[in-house]
Amino acid sequence: MDENSINNIKTTNTHHESLPNMPRLSTIPTSITLSSEQFERLYLSPLLHRQPQYAKQLGNPTPLALGGFVITTTPLSCCLMGWRGAGGNGIAFTGTIVFLGGGLLVITSILEFILGNTFPCVVFGTIGAFWFAFATTMTPAFNAAAPYSSSTTNTLQGLSSPEFLDTYAFFYLSMAILMIIFLICATRTNAVFVLIFAALTMVFLLLTGAYWRLAVADSLVGNRLVVGAGAFLFIASILGFYMLIAQLFDSVALPIRIPVGDLSGLWDRRKKENPQQDLETNVSSVDDK
Repeated sequence: MDENSINNIKTTNTHHESLPNMPRLSTIPTSITLSSEQFERLYLSPLLHRQPQYAKQLGNPTPLALGGFVITTTPLSCCLMGWRGAGGNGIAFTGTIVFLGGGLLVITSILEFILGNTFPCVVFGTIGAFWFAFATTMTPAFNAAAPYSSSTTNTLQGLSSPEFLDTYAFFYLSMAILMIIFLICATRTNAVFVLIFAALTMVFLLLTGAYWRLAVADSLVGNRLVVGAGAFLFIASILGFYMLIAQLFDSVALPIRIPVGDLSGLWDRRKKENPQQDLETNVSSVDDK
């Protein structure tokens, strides 16, 4: 080596030695692996396949639907039970039912569809559509109940007519059957979700009986059944609040873990078909810079 090369090497070494101690580079994980139980807690759906790649860039939409559900069912249940003189079959909550009950649940259903979560997509979509149907029936502009009135123009009179009550009861009965199906499917998720559908099944069955009794002018039994439906709806709303709190606590990584009664291992036919199958999913995480 010539003298200039030796001097350059010395200068470089001196420069490196004079640098302060630099922190060592470390790899920041961009994804985490969820167990089947963790996935079920977040998405209310059993883990059946790997999440699509774009799912890592999306948040969990499930708490949005739960929020809309509880804010709609809680005041409506109080109305059905007649607390503080409330009444009117929930007409006062038409705006709440449309925007919070129907709107938020249908939006969440679309987002769950994008994430590939079939069960919550169907649950939130159908219940959200129910709220839309329920609200529009009570809205005079849609003229759903008015034809049942003597003048064919009075919505309030039409809502209490025997023919309307006998007819609309079949809608509640159909919803009760749907809730039973959801209840069976929910046994693959968690106990709280199962109890919510059990309570909703009772709500629709009691409303069905109430409308049929009111249609024959049996107001005593009919009104008692309406109050009972409100009580079960209140139970469903409390369970919904519980589930919402559990979801939000998990979303912000609070050290408090609220049990929901994991049932993800129940009725798992995949264990019989392929015991070695390991399903994982990646979810996005925020890098602290």
